[in-house]
Amino acid sequence: MEDKKIKKITKKLIKIAKSATKQYYKHSFYEVSSRHKFEGDDVTNRDIETQNYILKKCKKIFPEFSFIGEEQKISNNNKYAFVVDPIDGTCNFKHNIPLYGTQLCLKEDDKILISVLIVPALKDVYYANKFGAYRNGKRIFVSDEKELCDSIVLLGDFSASYMKDQQKYIQYLSENCKRLRLIGTSCVSSAYLADGKCDLYIIFSKNAWDIAPGQFLIEMAGGCMYANKQYGFYAFANKTLLEKFESAISKADLKL
Repeated sequence: MEDKKIKKITKKLIKIAKSATKQYYKHSFYEVSSRHKFEGDDVTNRDIETQNYILKKCKKIFPEFSFIGEEQKISNNNKYAFVVDPIDGTCNFKHNIPLYGTQLCLKEDDKILISVLIVPALKDVYYANKFGAYRNGKRIFVSDEKELCDSIVLLGDFSASYMKDQQKYIQYLSENCKRLRLIGTSCVSSAYLADGKCDLYIIFSKNAWDIAPGQFLIEMAGGCMYANKQYGFYAFANKTLLEKFESAISKADLKL
C-alpha cells in the first residue's frame, strides 16, 4: 500500500476507534449471558454494539474484507482484514476502573499495516504504522531497561485455560523482577509497554484481537516479541531484556 494511502487510512481508523469508544456510554449496559465465552468472562450489549459500529464503518474503507472480532468473525479470504476488540477490559469498564479501551488493526496479506488503540477514560490515542508508534501524535519508544531484576512487568489477565502456567510465572516473576502488575486489559498493557511505562509484558492468549494490535504498536516502538503460538504464550520487551528473559525462563525450566 502506498505511503499516502497508509497515512489516510490511519486517520480514518483513529476516527472510527475514537467514535466507537463513545458508543460505550450512550445507554446503560447489561449482561448478554448467553454470550459468556467462559465462566467469569464478561460480555455486554456494549461490546456487541460497539463491534457492530466498527464493522459498519470499516465497510466504508474496504467494501470487501475479512473481519476478526471478539464478538463476531467474517472470513472471506480477502486481501485485507480487520482485527478488532471492541471493548478490551470489559470487567474494568463495568466497575468504573479506567483501564479499558478499543483496539484494532488492519492487515494486508497477513502483514499488519496499521494499529489503533484507544484508552478513552485517560484520553490517550495510540497508533502505529510504518512511520512509527505514537501516543496523541508524539513518537513513543519502549523502555531501554536491560535487567529483569529492575523491571516492571505486566502480566495479561487471568484465563482459566492457562491458570497453572500463569501461577508459575507469577511466582517466578514476583521473586525475580522489581514489580509485577496485572491490570486486566491487553489494550492498555500493550500501550504501556510501547510507551515505556513498563519494561516487560507477558500474555497468555490464542486470540488475534488480544495480540495483533498491540504487537504492531510495540514493534514500531522498537520492541520485540517472543512467541510460543502453540501454547498461546507471548512476551514483549526491548531486544536485550527479552533475550535475557528467554534465557532466564529456560534456566528456570519455565519454557512451555
